[in-house]
Amino acid sequence: MGSFKIQESQSYKYSPRTYFNAKSSDLTIAFAVDLTTAGELLTHRAAGDKYLSFGLTDDSDTLEIAKSIIDRMKKDNVKTLNIAGNGIYTLSKHGCNQSFINFFIFKILNEVRSEVNIEHIFTGGQTGVDLAGAVFAKYCKINATITLPKGFIQRFEDKKDIIQSREDIEDQINFWCDDLSKRLNCKSKEQHKLCL
Repeated sequence: MGSFKIQESQSYKYSPRTYFNAKSSDLTIAFAVDLTTAGELLTHRAAGDKYLSFGLTDDSDTLEIAKSIIDRMKKDNVKTLNIAGNGIYTLSKHGCNQSFINFFIFKILNEVRSEVNIEHIFTGGQTGVDLAGAVFAKYCKINATITLPKGFIQRFEDKKDIIQSREDIEDQINFWCDDLSKRLNCKSKEQHKLCL
């Protein structure tokens, strides 16, 4: 089992943990249906030129996205990734729930790790893409550091920030790992369809 750390920053604001995750990793990868949100623009600023983004649409191809990531990782000798992107409050407006984004991100990153070694994953622990990155790391036993704002704050579909505990975040990740396992073992085309 890889080292899996869930921690809170010293600030209730989102930006310090965004900068921490970007500066701690070799490359930030952003997955978003909307790359113009305040959070996505902040992530890009924090990562600078160590940034790779993908705008998700109905036509997004996981293999093409994976190839782009693999090429960048090989080119820049990337070993550690910061997985970032839209929260569930944005994704849900496009018909995408947490279960699907976990599955979608897993398909991409699992393909990536078949070609290049991912030594460590960083995420901000937010619902949506951040959480999907954490689920992937836990499921695949990859070293990971999940850093949330102080109070382990997350924002859900209603856009309200909720103060939680480390155990709450652990329970979420474990729940979604179980859900991912069920999806991966399901042969139903309906369950696997792209919902973005």
